[in-house]
Amino acid sequence: MAQRAADLAAAAGVTLPDDLRLWHLAQALPRASRRLADFDPGPKTAMSTTGEQLGAALEELLSTGERRAGAHYTPPEVSRRVAAMALGGPGAGARRVVDMSCGGGALLLAAGDALVAAGADPADVARELLWGADIDPLAVAVTEAAIALWSGGTRPAEGHLVVADTLSSGRDAWALAPPAGFDALVGNPPFQGQLDSITARSRSVATALKARFGGAATGYVDTAALFLLAATEVVRPGGGLAMVVPQSVIGARDAARARAAVDERATLRDMWAPDRHVFAAKVHVCVLALQMRDEPATGSARLDGGDGSWTKELARSKGAPVVELTGGQHIADLATAAAGFRDEYYGLVGHVREAAEGAVPAPLVTSGSIGVATCTWGQRPIRFAKRSWARPEVDLPALAAANQRTSAWVERLRRPKVVVATQTRVLEAAADHSGSWVAATPVVSVLPHDPADVARLTAVLCAPPVSAWALGRAAGTAMAPDAIRVSTALVLAVPLPLDAAAWDAASEALAAGDLCAYAELATAMYLLPPEEADAVVPWWHARRPRSGGNGVANA
Repeated sequence: MAQRAADLAAAAGVTLPDDLRLWHLAQALPRASRRLADFDPGPKTAMSTTGEQLGAALEELLSTGERRAGAHYTPPEVSRRVAAMALGGPGAGARRVVDMSCGGGALLLAAGDALVAAGADPADVARELLWGADIDPLAVAVTEAAIALWSGGTRPAEGHLVVADTLSSGRDAWALAPPAGFDALVGNPPFQGQLDSITARSRSVATALKARFGGAATGYVDTAALFLLAATEVVRPGGGLAMVVPQSVIGARDAARARAAVDERATLRDMWAPDRHVFAAKVHVCVLALQMRDEPATGSARLDGGDGSWTKELARSKGAPVVELTGGQHIADLATAAAGFRDEYYGLVGHVREAAEGAVPAPLVTSGSIGVATCTWGQRPIRFAKRSWARPEVDLPALAAANQRTSAWVERLRRPKVVVATQTRVLEAAADHSGSWVAATPVVSVLPHDPADVARLTAVLCAPPVSAWALGRAAGTAMAPDAIRVSTALVLAVPLPLDAAAWDAASEALAAGDLCAYAELATAMYLLPPEEADAVVPWWHARRPRSGGNGVANA
C-alpha cells in the first residue's frame, strides 16, 4: 500500500511527507502489501481522484468477512452527494468536517472538494478542516495519505485523524475536538443488522452500547442507526450532517427509539434514496441530511420516526403521493388480524397435497396468489415449501393427527375473512367469503366481527389512498425498496372511510371487477383534497398488478 501511494503521488507530481503513518503501518500490517499488484489507478478526472484511487485500493484489501461485516468503500458519486447534503444547509465559509468512520477517506475528500469549490485553499482544508476517525489503523493511515495526495502534499494537523471506536467514545475520540462540536459531519458507518451472525453484536458490546445509548440500543437495531444517534453528539448546534444508512433504519420497529432520540436533537432536512444498489452489498440505502437543533425538542415540538415523518419522506423521495387519512375509526374497530410465523409455516409442511378436481375443503393460499380483490389459486402455480403446486390443499385430518398446535391455528382462521398479501407494491387483498382458505405464512388474515363486512373491508384494504398511506408508514422495511411490508399492526391501523355511500359504491364496483370505477370511488370515500386525489389514482394504477380473476371465490 505504501508503494502504491508513492506511485500515485509520483504520477500526480505530489511529494508526500515522510512521516505519514501509512508508511509505518504498511510495514507492520502484512495485508497492506497484498492484492494490489494488478491494481490500475485509471485516469485522473478530478482533484480528489488520486486520493479516491487510494481509498478504492483499501477496499481491495478487505476480506470477504470484513465486507460482510459492513465495511464498504463509498463510491465517488455517492460521496459527492453526501458532502453536498451535509454542507448544503445554513452556514458558509470555513467549516470543520468530520467523519466518524472514515474508511479510505472518500467522504472527507468529497467534502474537501466542496469546500475548495466554495473558495477555501486546499492546503488549509487538508490541514485544518478535515477530521476523521476509524477503528481500523490502516484505514486512518490511508485517509491521511489520500488527503495528502488530494491537497498536493499537505497532511491533516496532528490529532485530526485518530484511531478510535467513535461509537463508544463520541467526540472524546479527538482530544482537540472543537468544544461546541464540529460544523458538519459526513458518514457511511458499518451496516450491521442483528439477525446475521457475522454482524450481530457480542453480548459485551451490546451491554456497553445499552449503557451508552439506553433504550435506543435494545432489540435488533442496526449499528448504523446508533452511529446516526452518536453523530448528533458530535455536531454543534445549527450544524449539518449527512449519513448513509440502510433504508430499514427509516421504518424498522427496533430503530424507533434511536430515530426518536435523533429527532429530539436534529431536524430532517433532506433525504435521498438511490434507485439502485450503490455498494457491493445488496443493501438498499438512503442518505439522511439533518440539521442540529439549537435546543433539544420535546413533546409536540418533536417529529420522530414514530409518527411516520421519516417513512413519509422516504416514500415521497420515491415518487409516492403522501396522503393523510383522517377519521375516528380504524379496521381494528371492525375486525381482528392474525398472521402465521415460522412454527405455523413448518407445521403445514408435509401436510399439503394436490387437490383433486371438484370440492376443495382447504385451499392453501399464499401471498403470491393474492391480487387486488383476486386469488389465482388453481389458475397459476403456487410456490410452497420449495416446490410448485397446481392446486395445493391442506390435508386437515393428517394435520390434526400430526400437529395439534398448527391444526388449532388453521381452524381458528377458517372463517369468513380477508387475506392480505405481504411485500407488495400496493396493498393486495382478497375476500374469503366461505372461510375455507388456509392462509400460509406470512399472509395476514383480517377477521371481521361481522362476516357481512368481508366485502367492505376488502374495498378498504385495496383502496388507492390506503396503499399510499401504508407506504408512507412502512417505507424502507420491505425486502424490495419500493414495496410495502404488511403487518397485522399496519392493517389494524388503517383508517376507515368517511363517506359511507361512496364506500358502499366502491365495494360494489370492486365486486363487479370494474377497477377503474372502483379506484375513483375508493379514493372519493376518503374525502381527500383534490390535489391528493388527483395524484393517488394514477399512481395506484401504475403500480397495481395486472392479474386475473378470483379462482376460488366460493371454494
